[in-house]
Amino acid sequence: MAAESAGTGSASAVGAETPRRRAFLFPRSARIASRRRFEELYASDTKRVGRYVVAWHAPSETASHRLGVTAAKRTFRDAHERNRAKRLMREAFRRLRPSFAGGPWDLVLVAKRRILEAKEPEVRADLAKVCRAAGILPGETS
Repeated sequence: MAAESAGTGSASAVGAETPRRRAFLFPRSARIASRRRFEELYASDTKRVGRYVVAWHAPSETASHRLGVTAAKRTFRDAHERNRAKRLMREAFRRLRPSFAGGPWDLVLVAKRRILEAKEPEVRADLAKVCRAAGILPGETS
Protein backbone atom coordinates (compact mmCIF):
# COMPACT_ATOMS: atom_id res chain seq x y z
CA MET A 1 0.00 0.00 0.00
CA ALA A 2 2.86 2.38 0.71
CA ALA A 3 4.20 1.73 -2.80
CA GLU A 4 0.82 2.68 -4.28
CA SER A 5 0.67 6.05 -2.54
CA ALA A 6 4.27 6.84 -3.44
CA GLY A 7 3.60 6.03 -7.08
CA THR A 8 0.43 8.12 -7.36
CA GLY A 9 1.97 11.16 -5.71
CA SER A 10 4.95 11.27 -8.06
CA ALA A 11 2.86 10.63 -11.17
CA SER A 12 0.81 13.79 -10.67
CA ALA A 13 3.93 15.86 -10.01
CA VAL A 14 5.62 14.69 -13.22
CA GLY A 15 3.00 16.20 -15.53
CA ALA A 16 2.55 19.37 -13.50
CA GLU A 17 3.66 22.55 -15.19
CA THR A 18 4.93 25.14 -12.73
CA PRO A 19 5.31 28.83 -13.61
CA ARG A 20 9.09 28.45 -13.38
CA ARG A 21 9.07 25.50 -15.80
CA ARG A 22 6.78 27.37 -18.19
CA ALA A 23 9.36 30.16 -18.51
CA PHE A 24 11.78 27.70 -20.12
CA LEU A 25 9.38 26.24 -22.69
CA PHE A 26 9.70 26.93 -26.41
CA PRO A 27 6.18 28.02 -27.41
CA ARG A 28 4.60 27.31 -30.80
CA SER A 29 4.45 31.04 -31.48
CA ALA A 30 8.28 31.04 -31.50
CA ARG A 31 8.51 28.30 -34.16
CA ILE A 32 8.53 28.46 -37.95
CA ALA A 33 6.19 25.66 -38.92
CA SER A 34 5.39 26.15 -42.59
CA ARG A 35 7.48 24.56 -45.31
CA ARG A 36 6.82 27.62 -47.49
CA ARG A 37 8.54 29.94 -44.97
CA PHE A 38 11.55 27.59 -44.72
CA GLU A 39 11.86 27.63 -48.52
CA GLU A 40 11.54 31.44 -48.65
CA LEU A 41 14.38 31.79 -46.16
CA TYR A 42 16.56 29.23 -47.97
CA ALA A 43 15.98 31.13 -51.23
CA SER A 44 16.94 34.46 -49.68
CA ASP A 45 20.49 35.76 -49.92
CA THR A 46 21.00 35.89 -46.17
CA LYS A 47 23.04 32.76 -45.47
CA ARG A 48 25.60 32.95 -42.67
CA VAL A 49 27.94 30.08 -41.79
CA GLY A 50 29.25 29.40 -38.31
CA ARG A 51 31.29 26.63 -36.73
CA TYR A 52 28.25 24.62 -35.59
CA VAL A 53 25.32 26.05 -37.57
CA VAL A 54 24.35 27.51 -40.92
CA ALA A 55 21.74 30.28 -40.57
CA TRP A 56 19.29 32.07 -42.86
CA HIS A 57 17.36 35.08 -41.60
CA ALA A 58 14.72 37.59 -42.64
CA PRO A 59 12.37 40.03 -40.94
CA SER A 60 9.48 38.13 -39.40
CA GLU A 61 5.92 38.31 -40.71
CA THR A 62 4.70 38.00 -37.11
CA ALA A 63 5.12 40.15 -34.03
CA SER A 64 7.80 37.96 -32.44
CA HIS A 65 11.11 36.28 -33.20
CA ARG A 66 10.70 32.77 -34.64
CA LEU A 67 13.04 29.83 -35.16
CA GLY A 68 13.12 26.85 -37.49
CA VAL A 69 15.67 24.09 -36.91
CA THR A 70 16.89 21.31 -39.19
CA ALA A 71 19.19 18.38 -38.57
CA ALA A 72 19.44 16.24 -41.71
CA LYS A 73 19.35 12.45 -41.63
CA ARG A 74 22.24 12.47 -44.08
CA THR A 75 24.34 14.33 -41.50
CA PHE A 76 22.96 12.74 -38.31
CA ARG A 77 22.20 9.05 -38.84
CA ASP A 78 20.68 8.38 -35.42
CA ALA A 79 17.53 10.05 -34.13
CA HIS A 80 19.11 10.82 -30.75
CA GLU A 81 21.87 12.77 -32.53
CA ARG A 82 19.33 14.80 -34.54
CA ASN A 83 17.35 15.46 -31.37
CA ARG A 84 20.42 16.65 -29.47
CA ALA A 85 21.50 18.93 -32.31
CA LYS A 86 18.04 20.51 -32.50
CA ARG A 87 17.83 20.84 -28.71
CA LEU A 88 21.19 22.67 -28.61
CA MET A 89 20.13 25.09 -31.35
CA ARG A 90 16.73 25.80 -29.74
CA GLU A 91 18.31 26.46 -26.35
CA ALA A 92 20.94 28.79 -27.83
CA PHE A 93 18.19 30.71 -29.66
CA ARG A 94 15.99 30.83 -26.55
CA ARG A 95 18.79 32.41 -24.51
CA LEU A 96 19.80 34.91 -27.21
CA ARG A 97 16.28 35.94 -28.28
CA PRO A 98 15.86 38.73 -25.68
CA SER A 99 18.99 40.44 -27.06
CA PHE A 100 17.89 40.55 -30.71
CA ALA A 101 17.81 44.04 -32.21
CA GLY A 102 15.51 45.85 -34.60
CA GLY A 103 12.13 44.21 -34.82
CA PRO A 104 11.11 40.56 -35.06
CA TRP A 105 13.26 38.09 -37.02
CA ASP A 106 12.71 34.66 -38.56
CA LEU A 107 15.79 32.48 -38.28
CA VAL A 108 16.36 29.03 -39.79
CA LEU A 109 19.28 27.01 -38.44
CA VAL A 110 20.80 23.90 -39.99
CA ALA A 111 23.08 21.87 -37.74
CA LYS A 112 26.57 20.86 -38.76
CA ARG A 113 27.91 17.47 -37.67
CA ARG A 114 30.45 19.01 -35.29
CA ILE A 115 27.63 20.42 -33.11
CA LEU A 116 27.59 17.02 -31.36
CA GLU A 117 31.05 17.76 -29.95
CA ALA A 118 29.92 21.07 -28.45
CA LYS A 119 28.25 22.12 -25.23
CA GLU A 120 25.37 24.61 -25.20
CA PRO A 121 27.52 27.67 -24.29
CA GLU A 122 29.74 27.00 -27.32
CA VAL A 123 26.73 26.70 -29.63
CA ARG A 124 25.26 29.89 -28.14
CA ALA A 125 28.54 31.76 -28.70
CA ASP A 126 28.66 30.54 -32.31
CA LEU A 127 25.04 31.52 -32.92
CA ALA A 128 25.70 34.93 -31.35
CA LYS A 129 28.65 35.45 -33.72
CA VAL A 130 26.50 34.49 -36.72
CA CYS A 131 23.66 36.76 -35.56
CA ARG A 132 26.04 39.70 -35.04
CA ALA A 133 27.39 39.23 -38.57
CA ALA A 134 23.79 39.25 -39.84
CA GLY A 135 22.89 42.40 -37.88
CA ILE A 136 20.37 40.56 -35.69
CA LEU A 137 22.39 41.02 -32.50
CA PRO A 138 23.94 44.36 -31.61
CA GLY A 139 27.70 44.49 -31.27
CA GLU A 140 30.81 44.25 -33.38
CA THR A 141 30.71 42.11 -36.50
CA SER A 142 34.06 40.35 -36.56
